[in-house]
Amino acid sequence: MKIGIYIPDVTPQAGGASSLLKTVQKEIEESHDPLNEYLFLYYGQSSRDLLEELDGFKYVNLNYYKNSLSLKQRLKNKIKQKLGVNSQPFSKFDAAAKDIGLDLFWFTAPGTYDVSFPYIYTVWDLGHRRTPYFPEVSRSGWSWQNRESTYQNMLYKASFILTGNEEGKKEILENYSVPSGKIRISSFPVASFCRGEERKPSFDIPEQFFFYPAQFWPHKNHICILESLVILREKYGLKPTVFFTGSDKGNKKYIESKIIEFGLENQVHFTGFLKDEELKWLYTHATAMIFASLMGPNNMPPVEATYLNCPVIITDLDGHKEQLQDTALYFNGYKPDELSEHIRTLLTEKDTRDHIIEKEKVLAREFDKINYFSCIKQIIDEFALIRKTWGEDFIHL
Repeated sequence: MKIGIYIPDVTPQAGGASSLLKTVQKEIEESHDPLNEYLFLYYGQSSRDLLEELDGFKYVNLNYYKNSLSLKQRLKNKIKQKLGVNSQPFSKFDAAAKDIGLDLFWFTAPGTYDVSFPYIYTVWDLGHRRTPYFPEVSRSGWSWQNRESTYQNMLYKASFILTGNEEGKKEILENYSVPSGKIRISSFPVASFCRGEERKPSFDIPEQFFFYPAQFWPHKNHICILESLVILREKYGLKPTVFFTGSDKGNKKYIESKIIEFGLENQVHFTGFLKDEELKWLYTHATAMIFASLMGPNNMPPVEATYLNCPVIITDLDGHKEQLQDTALYFNGYKPDELSEHIRTLLTEKDTRDHIIEKEKVLAREFDKINYFSCIKQIIDEFALIRKTWGEDFIHL
C-alpha cells in the first residue's frame, strides 16, 4: 500500500527542521517495511513539480493539483453552486490519492482536511471542550466554532483516531460519540534533539535556574510562575532566576507588564529563539523545568525533561500524572503557593532533587523504548486487510 503522511509546515528543503518529521522518518527506516511505501505531503511554493526525493523519502507537492479539475468540471461546479445544488468540492488530497494511488492518509496534527479517502486522524487535545474559557480556543483565528466543526467532521469520518494516552482517549469518548475501537494510543516519542549535541546559550545563566519552554498563550499560565516568585521573595527571601523560552502568541505583553508590576525584572528573562542544542543545555543544567500549562492531556516538554534527567514541576492534570507517574512534583495550576513550595524544595533540598532524578532515569528508559510509528504500523497492517475488499475501479469514483 501507499501511505500519505501530512505533517504541517514541512517541506523537503526544511529537512530536519521538524522534530516530528525526523523522528517519524527514522522510525520508518528502522521498521524495514517492504510492503508499504510512505510519501510525505506538503504545500510547495510552485505548482509545477509534483514529486521531490530527499534522503530516500518522496515528497508530494499538493499545490501541483490546484488546477487538477478540468475546465468543464469547474464550470459545472460553478453552475451548480449558483443553482444552489451541492457540488463535489475539489480536494488536493483526493487528487493526490487518485493520481499516485494512495490508500491511506495519516494526518499528524489536528486540522480540517478535505478528503474522502480513508485516514488516520491525530488529536492532541480537546481544549475547546475542556477549557472553553481560554480566548485561544474560543475567540482566536481557530475559534470554538471552527474547532468544534473540525472535530465533528474529522473524527466521525476518520477510519482511525490517534491520541497520546488513556486520558486523551477518555476525553474523546466523553465529548464525541465515536466507537472506542477506532481510537488508538501512541505516546509522544523522545524528540530527536534530546539525543544530539548540547551547547550553552550565549546569555548569562546562574548556577541555579528554572525554565519554562512554552509559547505565550493564556492557557500556558505564565502568570502562576510570576505569582509564585513573589511568594518566594516575600515569604522566604528567595529570588530564583526563571527563563521563558517560548514565542509570543499574543500574551507576552501582558506577562511583561506583570513582571514590571511585581518587580521581577532581575529574575525573569526571555531567551528568544533557541537552537536545539541550546535548549538541550537548559534541560541538562536547570534546577528544574516548570510546566504550568492548564491544558493536557499530555505534552512533549515533560518527556524531554524526564529523558534528560531534569526535575519537573508540573500541573496536576490527570494526563500529566499518567504521563510522568511519580517522577514529578505536581501543583494546582491556579495555586501559586503550591508551586512556590516546590521551587523552594528544589532550591534548598539537594537530596530531594537527586531522588527525583533517580526516579526519572527509570522512566526515561521506558520513554526510550517508545516508537511513535509502531502504532501507525499496526493500524496500517490492520487496514491492509480492509483494503483488500475493493479494486482500482473505486479509486477513481
